[in-house]
Amino acid sequence: MWRPRVGAWPCSPDYFQRMKQLIKKLIISILPLSFRKTLAQRLNRQQWISSSNRSYWATELLVDFARHDVNAYHKFLWANHLAYAETYEIDQRFGYENFNETRKLLFSDLPAVVEKAGLGSCDEVRSALEVGCSLGYLLRYLETDLFPNAVRLHGIDIDAHAIAEGTRYLGALGSKVDLFRGDMESMGELLGNESYDVVLGSGILLYLDESSAWQMVAKMLSHTNGLLSITALAHPATDNSRLERSVPRERDGTWVHNVDRMITDAGGNVIARRWEGNNMVDGNTVYFVHAVPGSRRPVA
Repeated sequence: MWRPRVGAWPCSPDYFQRMKQLIKKLIISILPLSFRKTLAQRLNRQQWISSSNRSYWATELLVDFARHDVNAYHKFLWANHLAYAETYEIDQRFGYENFNETRKLLFSDLPAVVEKAGLGSCDEVRSALEVGCSLGYLLRYLETDLFPNAVRLHGIDIDAHAIAEGTRYLGALGSKVDLFRGDMESMGELLGNESYDVVLGSGILLYLDESSAWQMVAKMLSHTNGLLSITALAHPATDNSRLERSVPRERDGTWVHNVDRMITDAGGNVIARRWEGNNMVDGNTVYFVHAVPGSRRPVA
């Protein structure tokens, strides 16, 4: 007697999964990348589609793009507020209680590092720059809790939506924080000769390959007259400072770098660091590197 194969019915979960994969392959093989980029942006504007499905299709439509040019792929997602960038909204990010736990660890370390960098206390910091600032929620915390006497608090990000929303919200609070939209890789053109007591690059280097990350560290250091603080992905088994080359993270192709060496090669001096290997904190690894420009010497 004939019996249908298990999982073969059109209504089974396995069937729908296979159909989804087939549709995805057909779309990628038939439609040019430029059209799929536009399609991903249009899908992201459809609020009747759940955010998880919008995120899924934004990335799945562009899988070949990610393989071909991972830097440009991540830049496209951030610039158009797609996929992971979509989680950066006012109610989800502002307020210490909403911060990722690794950012709380970073801020708990900063007072001692600021002093070691020769800047005195946090109350004496007069200017700060955050590269990859998104909505400016970390800068707002610096303004209210860590650097209350700072008169210049600037942020750069490529996400136009985040910059517009953050600027609106911060303006309503009467904040001194100023946000600017721009590609962080064009930082020199945006900032000119501006320099800052503290420059923060938090969770940005993972989206850049080794060569681009190297250049970004050098650019951030060139605008630092006091302290450069960087958070990056920690290698789970080897202290990042011993890595010979940057390596991609298996789950998503983002990058694990030896930031210590990048700073040294750019002429900076590492004055403090924190590496916790495979210890996961709120879903993230811990690798912080704090440095001063080569012309500046840390306080003993």
